[in-house]
Amino acid sequence: MKQVGHINRPRSEPLFSLKDRLEHGILKPQEVWVLAAKARTTFYEDAKAGKVTLRKIGLRSSGVFGPDAKRYIESCLRPNSD
Repeated sequence: MKQVGHINRPRSEPLFSLKDRLEHGILKPQEVWVLAAKARTTFYEDAKAGKVTLRKIGLRSSGVFGPDAKRYIESCLRPNSD
């Protein structure tokens, strides 16, 4: 086991579940486009169009707030009524 802070836990066990991060956390753009069944280019086109909001994290990283990601994923997976 790797020691993380004062907590001993197996390295493969995530600190927060995906469900928790969709409710209160931040997801990486790649996680969002995989869950939404979109290609990377399509995801970034949707971000440019304002369908999903990317937030800057640090100098070089970006992420999507959980509730925004959840809304985007659900809209992508919802069947069109056309």
